[in-house]
Amino acid sequence: MQRVRLATTIVIALVLIAAGVGIWWIVESHPSGASPRPTIRADGPTLLKALGDVNRLIRNETGGPWDLYWFVGVAAESSFSANVVGYGLQVNLTANACGDLYDGLTLWNGTMPVFNGTFDSGTAPFWQFAFYSNSTQLSLLVTDVLGLITVYPEANITSTLGCYPWDDAPNPEAWVRGLSGPLVDSPTIVQTALQRVNESLLLSTSPSVEILTSGPGAFPGVAETVGSLGAFYERCGLRGVTGIQPISEVYEAMNGSFGGLFNGTTNCAYLNHPYFAGYGSYKLLPATSTQSGFGSTIQVTTTIQVALASPNGSVTSYDGWGLANWMTSWNLINSTGAQLHLVRSGCDSWVASLQQCAANSTGWYLFVLSQGGKWIDSYGLSANGTAGWSMPITALVSHYQVVLVAPSAWSLTGDTLAIGSTVATSTVTGSIAL
Repeated sequence: MQRVRLATTIVIALVLIAAGVGIWWIVESHPSGASPRPTIRADGPTLLKALGDVNRLIRNETGGPWDLYWFVGVAAESSFSANVVGYGLQVNLTANACGDLYDGLTLWNGTMPVFNGTFDSGTAPFWQFAFYSNSTQLSLLVTDVLGLITVYPEANITSTLGCYPWDDAPNPEAWVRGLSGPLVDSPTIVQTALQRVNESLLLSTSPSVEILTSGPGAFPGVAETVGSLGAFYERCGLRGVTGIQPISEVYEAMNGSFGGLFNGTTNCAYLNHPYFAGYGSYKLLPATSTQSGFGSTIQVTTTIQVALASPNGSVTSYDGWGLANWMTSWNLINSTGAQLHLVRSGCDSWVASLQQCAANSTGWYLFVLSQGGKWIDSYGLSANGTAGWSMPITALVSHYQVVLVAPSAWSLTGDTLAIGSTVATSTVTGSIAL
């Protein structure tokens, strides 16, 4: 994805970008009349509050001193996952490597907490920071989730450990220089942004996501900002949202003064509509499968490829972007064509051992692991009896592992796990023969 680099001067141009994540119409825009705002309501810390708390915590962390070179704040009005938006390089590489490396909620795994405040508060329930030590050439990742801070002391996250979270090869020292001066707080950032974006559109298309950032670009739709600040408003990555959606990007100087505005649209997934980029379908292709058992439980583990197919069905990429869990349906069908009974998941949250995912004698369920074997999500009956996922929204990407759980009394020979689509805008097909 082509990125917009912002330095001292912002150039606003008419650009048409046809890339893996969609077609964008990026045009100059001017402030429009805003609807009356509701009372400002906070939910989570501001940028400087979160950063101050984090700095106090990492001051004595081994390997420092630590200098900030990247931050992202996410305020999403409904369940949101950055994994669904995708990443600039291989989606599966970033989701698997970074997700495995950092346990806990990060941009690369899990569902973001829902934001119950107002965008003009400048607060967010989720903040993520990256720091660099010039003396040790190590990086440090820190998250603040509603005031709960988690520090991930790791080595160089861009190469040594296989986690490459940005689409532009970052030189941390250069990014540190961009954030070395005084930093305005997020209420100032959003005040400038909301004076420029179409607030009426934001209100009419709610829920939306407000993303505040500076530093290297983390995923498409959120461009890198070089010595500047960015406030982005979009809908991709929200549960229940697909198709063509609006996006607004406001760029600001480090003092919070207005720098530039881009308005456009993007497609949130690979579409089955012939008039847009990303036209075709998703194919979930099984790779290796293994079967294991314990007690009265059978577990069949299959590694999947999330492929993109052209309209004629031929695969164009084995690293599909934009596919969310809620966009897929799953059915276990026996050799006679009958659907077998789905039950509640036995492990609908993170587990330390797969033996905690025991079978129910009356039916089947499944759960998803990352390439490295970390629990991602599970699929089964909800409390109200409908089929669904325990995590509101996560991405499905290549090299994830789908684990079918069934009672050992069942014979799975000839059975098929069939995959379909729950949305009209994207087609999903696939099957796993057991």
